[in-house]
Amino acid sequence: MTRFKMIVLAAGLLAPLPLVAAFPAASQTQSPAMPGAEHGSGEHRGGRLLSFLTPEQRAAFRMQAHQEKQAWRKEQRQKLASMTESDKQKLKADMQARWDALPSDRKARIQERMARHRDTR
Repeated sequence: MTRFKMIVLAAGLLAPLPLVAAFPAASQTQSPAMPGAEHGSGEHRGGRLLSFLTPEQRAAFRMQAHQEKQAWRKEQRQKLASMTESDKQKLKADMQARWDALPSDRKARIQERMARHRDTR
């Protein structure tokens, strides 16, 4: 994996997830009166956050989120492809600064995941 691809991958890992921010877990509580509560505990795959939706509504929500994610990725690819060499150097420096600012334990976890990903190829 080239250094540039690794930087882009790290940037993706460090980027905030807009959907997670839009639905903070702390403000969501589950009560039996809520629709979707009868569908189990909802502990897996974001079920707790979306437990107020029916299974069909959750599927529609996930499809919309997937489409938004794909559009964001396409936009990012287009931005990267149209960068000048100086823009690329600035991005590299910015990403290196973000990486350097991470706590060492978090860096180790990310590097572990990257190594596992590399090993599965």
